[in-house]
Amino acid sequence: MRVYTASGVENELEAAKKEYLQAAVGVTSKKKLLVPKLLDWYSRYFAKDVESLLDWICLQLPTSLRNAVMECLERRGRPDEMVSQGIQIMPYEFDFRYLFAA
Repeated sequence: MRVYTASGVENELEAAKKEYLQAAVGVTSKKKLLVPKLLDWYSRYFAKDVESLLDWICLQLPTSLRNAVMECLERRGRPDEMVSQGIQIMPYEFDFRYLFAA
């Protein structure tokens, strides 16, 4: 469980967002972009279409992962229908897990 402070909540939430995206977004061996269902559900809040969603995701990723995503997207081409075919939405995991730090 994370505890956020009043004085640093914006920076802490920004860091949590980036950590989540880094852990949840990936590229398959078949060069498909893996996007979590949570982003698909709420994409209308930060992107107007698939291409702008992908741009937003790339801006949040560290350089190495961003480069892998960009390479994946460049292989697919730029038209929206080709970009959307290169995306695989990962199902949402409804199970709750506790993580204990040792």
